[in-house]
Amino acid sequence: MATPYDEIAYPTTAFRQTHPDRLATHAALFGLLYAPVAACRVLDIGCGDGANIIPMALAYPGSQFVGFDLSARAIERGREVIVALQLPNARLETQDLAAADFGAGAFDYVIAHGLYSWIPEAAREALMASIGHHLAPSGVAFVSHNALPGGHAHQMIREMLLFHLRGVEGPAARLTAATQRLRQMLETYAGDTPFERLVRSECQTLLERPPQVLAHDQLGGAYHPVYLHQFLGHAARHGLQFLTEAGPTRCGEGFRPPYALDDPQFDTLAHAQELDFDALRSYRQNLLVHAGLTLDRRPEPARLRGLYAATPAQAVEPGVYEVGALQFQLADEGLQGAIERLSAVWPAALPVADLVDDEERLGALLRMYWSGALDLHSAAQPFSTEVGAMPAASPLARLQAARGERRLTTLRHTVAEIGDEAGLRFIAGLDGTRTTSQIAADVAAELGGSPDQVRPAVDSKLAELARLALLR
Repeated sequence: MATPYDEIAYPTTAFRQTHPDRLATHAALFGLLYAPVAACRVLDIGCGDGANIIPMALAYPGSQFVGFDLSARAIERGREVIVALQLPNARLETQDLAAADFGAGAFDYVIAHGLYSWIPEAAREALMASIGHHLAPSGVAFVSHNALPGGHAHQMIREMLLFHLRGVEGPAARLTAATQRLRQMLETYAGDTPFERLVRSECQTLLERPPQVLAHDQLGGAYHPVYLHQFLGHAARHGLQFLTEAGPTRCGEGFRPPYALDDPQFDTLAHAQELDFDALRSYRQNLLVHAGLTLDRRPEPARLRGLYAATPAQAVEPGVYEVGALQFQLADEGLQGAIERLSAVWPAALPVADLVDDEERLGALLRMYWSGALDLHSAAQPFSTEVGAMPAASPLARLQAARGERRLTTLRHTVAEIGDEAGLRFIAGLDGTRTTSQIAADVAAELGGSPDQVRPAVDSKLAELARLALLR
């Protein structure tokens, strides 16, 4: 049976917060046992064309990855990639959510990204039941959803659009009409009242997204934002409990805050809900575990000793560092040295135990992780940050480049934008069979120059690809 996703394919990509390494890291921070990312079992519910788990399967050949989706066309597209990459540890199936059964407790990590808020009530029940059924006793599940109170603004725009689209048939026609209406609304609500600014902001955000996202997320048959406490109540009915938020700047909310560290009666979940109210939260990425697990919600910096750290932070002046728009200060010379070591090898990760060891500095690294200044990992990263004698790009990146796709999946499970055809051809040709000198000679022949002339540019490009985690 054809689905709306067959007519308008949903844009899929690698989503870093769902990665088993990230889920394992959060388990480690709570002192829980976890399956190592290099030897684990992962289920992706509603996987689309597998764009999220196929890169994982490529990076971790010792782990098993299964995904299922209702869209047969999406599954077929994903299977073509699996065959092209020769991945025996990845499997995609066309399955209905209510019927899919791959074995009780069969998966260490379960992913349900972009599904919960966009399916009918019966399907949401089936989803939560499926997570509880498939998740291993010590496993971790990722479930994203639209959240309230911020979701009320999204829902208002959706209802206005749906009224305007009454009588318009077909996903493509509805998408065109909705796009036109959003542009009209920008002009209609051109005033400076708080309400008009809100409507304009919502409309502009929707217009900046890929049209396929608008077609499904805003115009689809189901849209169900919920408060965190409602979501967790639903999870509890299926034997699941809240671990923490997976987002990079909210992942500390599963722990008791500093003023309540020694208060075992402190209601961490109610506190997380209050934080959603304060931020007018509209989207959540929740991590769940089985309700039978005992969680220590008092943060223990010592748990970082078995983890790895990474950061691209750059010093802008002595003791002051920047990561993107975030700026932070460090007065401690030991911490400054740790950050500078990490920055020098980015995107590689180094063992935390080799960087700092005392509790105070470990606590500082943990707070940096919670703020988004630092990445933590459960294991060393599966890529090279140095250009080898025979440079080889990730097979998936090479395949994507050969297909002319400009958004390439990195071995960090992120996306790198390649802006020109020449760059795509260069990456597609990095199959590990040529030395750097041979690559320079081939580039020179293509450009009509000499190898000596192009060699510095080739070396620079290879170093850039290594920093993007596109080289194996």
